[in-house]
Amino acid sequence: MQVKSKKSKVKMMRVSAYGFAFFLLTFAFSPVAFGQKETPPAGGQPKPFLFPATEDYTLPNGMKVTLVQYGSVPKVAVQAVLYTGTKDDTKGKKAVSEMTGDMLKEGSKSRTAEQIALDTAKMGGSLNVGVGTDSTNISGEVLSEFDVQFINLLADVMLNPNFRQADLDRLKANKLTELAVARTQAGTLAWEKFREVVFAGHPYEQINPRDEEVNGYTLADVKKFYSENYGAAKTHLYVVGKFDQAAVKKAIETAFAGYTKGNPSTRNVPKVAGKRSLTTINRADAPQSTIYLGMPSPAPTDADYVKFVVMDTVLGGAFGSRITSNIREAKGYTYSPGSMIWSRFKTGYWIETADVTTQHTGDSIKEILFEINRMRTEPVPDAELQGIKNYMAGLYVLQNSTRFGVIGQLENMNYHGLDKSSIDNYVQRVLAVNAADVQAMAKKYLTEDRMTIVVVGDLAKVNDQLKPYEVQ
Repeated sequence: MQVKSKKSKVKMMRVSAYGFAFFLLTFAFSPVAFGQKETPPAGGQPKPFLFPATEDYTLPNGMKVTLVQYGSVPKVAVQAVLYTGTKDDTKGKKAVSEMTGDMLKEGSKSRTAEQIALDTAKMGGSLNVGVGTDSTNISGEVLSEFDVQFINLLADVMLNPNFRQADLDRLKANKLTELAVARTQAGTLAWEKFREVVFAGHPYEQINPRDEEVNGYTLADVKKFYSENYGAAKTHLYVVGKFDQAAVKKAIETAFAGYTKGNPSTRNVPKVAGKRSLTTINRADAPQSTIYLGMPSPAPTDADYVKFVVMDTVLGGAFGSRITSNIREAKGYTYSPGSMIWSRFKTGYWIETADVTTQHTGDSIKEILFEINRMRTEPVPDAELQGIKNYMAGLYVLQNSTRFGVIGQLENMNYHGLDKSSIDNYVQRVLAVNAADVQAMAKKYLTEDRMTIVVVGDLAKVNDQLKPYEVQ
């Protein structure tokens, strides 16, 4: 009984303490405490972000190198970008590029997969491989004292892969499992269909391989893709962080001396015109519908691009955007809608996505189009536009506050063939956009005659809702 009494007393004391703290917080933030409601001071003028100096050079074999001393934390990020990806897949062997990338981590001629993982862990990091449509990234971030060791390891993995049948068999089995799971996701189905419609006949059309394609991968396919698509002429190595510049340059020169030049990089620019269409995929008894709605947009090399990005952020690209405020906050049709600009070389597509309640599928499309039309016909109020521009300026600085953030900006610049002023002056260009620019972008690009809509949901319940959006 005595023990129980003490516990009860302690519990009461805690409750009393929490209650008193709550009282203090409530009082402190109440109008009574201040005598009147106070308005917070206006935010300061966003400051431009100037990228740090880079040292750029090319090795005798054609491999490009960019070194950037950045930050004060003793860490260094290294990323090798090869301009090859799924666009270069062998016909009938979709994603053999991804399989080749995955195989790199399975071991080199001098290190097993376990040794690669252990060695990088001892350096305070890890090795990652990612394959996209146009590029393959092999990267890692380690403590600065291991800068030279990590460059040697990364070069070993890239130049001396130990392709083995047992590893390929296991990775193929894993890929088949991943595909089976992906096909149960409405977002995957919608994005696949959207790409099929807008990029028909181009390598961007197909995202995932069919099971029979995966089953058909051979070790010879992987070796062939590697020999035809990996090489110094397609590679750009980035080193960003705190590191010994002279030692790193010497290590790069030595480690990549044997890297063969290989084939030059190629471009495959799709012809995107945009055409009004509505495509549906049935998911019986689905409690919600997934909507992908989009139109062609300017590419990063286009003079309209920054103005278009500001327009997109006002419309759907930020949590406080108009479409989000409408169908999430006001209507409650969805939880997390959002828009994006899918940019590739000389190519751009604006896409709004949303997972909405089944009974409000048609209503959601109606409200998205309402906000697009409002953007086209009414100038954005100055206060709203300034808030979005301040948000974009601040976000840009945050995005470039990490070593990989810096690499990402530099790589995006190099991929699109932009001048360095495009990243140095980005904040100033955003702040220069006015309401007339935003309205002009909406009028020029967001036209319903070029609109692609894909809906994944319970068609028995949504077909009638979609009739107003069918192509007549």
